Amino acid sequence: MSPGPSKQFDPDVALEQARDVFWRLGFAGTSLSELEATLGIGRKSLYDTFGSKRELYLRSLEHYTDTVIQQICRGLDDPRNEPMENLERVLGRLQKHHGSPDSLGCLLGVAMAQADSGDPELTALLRGYLRRLELAFEGTIQDGQNEGSVGIGVSKPLLHRSERPVAQQNR
Repeated sequence: MSPGPSKQFDPDVALEQARDVFWRLGFAGTSLSELEATLGIGRKSLYDTFGSKRELYLRSLEHYTDTVIQQICRGLDDPRNEPMENLERVLGRLQKHHGSPDSLGCLLGVAMAQADSGDPELTALLRGYLRRLELAFEGTIQDGQNEGSVGIGVSKPLLHRSERPVAQQNR
């Protein structure tokens, strides 16, 4: 039996488009019809490529973390600058971006606000993604304190809240 026809779309582009739909509408607010229309692919192709709406959502969150969150982490650990400069630059960019009328906020924040506390897989994933970001901030603050550019009175980010369920963190 010969393989079926090759995909007529780029799965990476489709993943980014799906991420943006989930970011704008949330998981529950995103219909399969919306995904089909935005991605320009049929339901069968969507399922064949991504499995299910949930799998596409989880892959979208992973993609966001591997791109947007990773870029933030790299900015915090830029060896060309002092830790305080890295903190100021990253926080300034975040402030500018999230202060824009076009900003959708942080996809992880949106996902946490909408997460069902009865979904341990999603809760664990979101905690892990958030922890990755927190560790980057912690490391930069610690490096700055060690070299003296960040005052000792500056506490590390609000990490202790990660003990609470993700769905309760924004309440």
